[in-house]
Amino acid sequence: MTLQELTNRYKNLVRRIDNGQMKEAFDLLTHFITVTGQHTFTSRVEELQNTYRYMLHYYVEGSNDPTRHRIRADIRRRAYELADAVRHATFGDISPATYYSVRRSVRYAGIGITSILRQVALYTEAGDREHGESAANRLFDALWTTEFIDADTASALREALSSHSFPTDVKTLLVSALLLGLQASFDREKMRLLFDAAALSDADTVNVSLQALVAICLTLYTYSDRLELYPEVQERLEMLAETPDFRRRLSSVIVRFILTRETEKVAHRLKDEILPEIMKLTTQGGKGPTTDFLKEIAGEEMNPEWMERMVGSSDKLSAWMREYGELQEEGIDMLHTTFGPLKRFPFFHETGNWFLPFTPRHTALRDHNGDSFADGILSLAAFMCDSDKYSFCFSILHLPDAQRRALGEQLRGDFSQLREQEAAELGDRGKHEERLIGLYIRNLYRFYKLHPGRADFDDIFERGLDFHRLPILRPYLSDAETLLRIAEVYLRKGYPDDARPIYEELLQRGEGDSEMLHQKLGYCLQSIGDVDGALREYLRAELINPDSKWLLRRIAACYRAIKQPTRALEFLLRHERLEPDNLSVLLHIGHCYLEQKMYDEALKYYFKVDYLDPTNAKGGRGVAWCSFVLGKYDQARASYRKLIAEQPQPEDYLNAGHTEWASGHVKEAYAYYLQAAAGKDFDFFANLFDADRSALIRAGIDPEEIALMRDEMQYVLPEEVM
Repeated sequence: MTLQELTNRYKNLVRRIDNGQMKEAFDLLTHFITVTGQHTFTSRVEELQNTYRYMLHYYVEGSNDPTRHRIRADIRRRAYELADAVRHATFGDISPATYYSVRRSVRYAGIGITSILRQVALYTEAGDREHGESAANRLFDALWTTEFIDADTASALREALSSHSFPTDVKTLLVSALLLGLQASFDREKMRLLFDAAALSDADTVNVSLQALVAICLTLYTYSDRLELYPEVQERLEMLAETPDFRRRLSSVIVRFILTRETEKVAHRLKDEILPEIMKLTTQGGKGPTTDFLKEIAGEEMNPEWMERMVGSSDKLSAWMREYGELQEEGIDMLHTTFGPLKRFPFFHETGNWFLPFTPRHTALRDHNGDSFADGILSLAAFMCDSDKYSFCFSILHLPDAQRRALGEQLRGDFSQLREQEAAELGDRGKHEERLIGLYIRNLYRFYKLHPGRADFDDIFERGLDFHRLPILRPYLSDAETLLRIAEVYLRKGYPDDARPIYEELLQRGEGDSEMLHQKLGYCLQSIGDVDGALREYLRAELINPDSKWLLRRIAACYRAIKQPTRALEFLLRHERLEPDNLSVLLHIGHCYLEQKMYDEALKYYFKVDYLDPTNAKGGRGVAWCSFVLGKYDQARASYRKLIAEQPQPEDYLNAGHTEWASGHVKEAYAYYLQAAAGKDFDFFANLFDADRSALIRAGIDPEEIALMRDEMQYVLPEEVM
């Protein structure tokens, strides 16, 4: 049986336990043990199943056992743990996955977690960084791959976490090892340790407690179906919630995970929009080859002349650069694409190093001349996670000595302003802690997206991570202020379907600004295509604020979308009374009259748009078409000539042809039709032409002539453009 088949059997078994189908679960577990040859677990399954059968027997006999719920929960919990134990025992010697490869190395070394903890403490006391770093990595691997730690080991780890002498950077490694270990299988002792770490309150352990909270949230999400079996988790969470700033920190964790969704979107925009724009600009005007320019952008100082030309020459690029700064300030990960290729250094062969807090004193950063260029990297803390700082340093180590020393001096000088900004941020504890949370999540993101063995891990960032919907976390996230903050992030970042239920809940509870909630719920519904639902919410908001121009336009747009131009017109005319010269509103009023075939009224509004803004092509097209339909061919002809002279569309040539044809100029009409179809196939032309058939007939053109013109165009145009 293949590893994939065994994995599928395990997942099927877990689903049965999730659903409480214990008879099927025991059958599958027994079969799983048989096919894997792990017969040492047989007696434990039999004992567990016998206990379950006794419980069922007492139940059907009518016994009112008050402990039945607790006993059944204990059976389910033990079944989960037994299934995990069988899986680990089966895969331990045969799986090539990263987890099991490291697990085999740890077991071969034969050194327990408690012994490694003592080694770390001794090396720290002796100031032996090299051996201390090696021991820290061994500790990470051992804790990560030990599926169930015993009480004595847990006690030693708890003592290390609370000790002032135990190095803080190793404490953070312990948290990450606990997180990865819990993602491999649930262990109560590991979960207890995470709560211990999250409860740390010393100034030098802020990062440890914040990272532990992130790890707790991820673990709760992963095992949401099992949490009822571990009442102590609920109890520990309630205790943690009593600590200062817990709710604020929890809210920050959720917001920062939402923002990770933007990482790939930003990366794609950078690759598909921004870099091509830069390449285009740098190959114009003989200013130098693109490759040299990109080298400057990625490495040394950027040429100020090029930057000035970039910003001055491209509105799109200028707008992107402003947006870049805003996204960076908001906490969006802008560096994932940049540092992706820099995770191949040997340093990252050790899994623990993906989570190691940055220090310029790490032995891997010692260069041949003993200078401390890495000190300057500490100033990048405001926007670069630890993993990226190491990547940056290793890339610098590959520079020639002279360039590296020069760059080190530049770093120490150029980043002084960033140091000042970070010092100022420390005065805002909430902002500072939210940034620290975001940086740790970036470390996690790098690990799950860039680790060489990433295919061996269940990518947590592929999940929804909607923590606010977890029942166990709801009591701490249910206040209106927190929910609104989460909803605003969803809405602002383009996830209306995630924001929608929050607005619905707040409206149902009667909390918050009801008009604004109806508006935003309507916007969410409209964004996901539920126009009727959006209209319902907009109308409810309009009852509260009938003079909202935004609402009037949205309501009108919905009525137009459901083909009710008369109703749309009612709200647009109200908007016009509030803002008589709004071009967009005037255009839509014209469109509504046009849809009702009230061409004279439509023409008045299109003329007004054209008068207020002669460059507005939409207004010009409205004037031209209404003039054509009303038989004002000279007026239509003048309008179409103006449109064609500026930025013509195929429809402009087509309608200009209609105008000439209705005026009796068949040859001129034919010439315009050919221009309308230039570079297109016949189907493209026919779709446009056939849609105007009724308008041509109203203009007095014989249906037979329409058929003749259509056939002629089919002769001269290709059937299909490949």
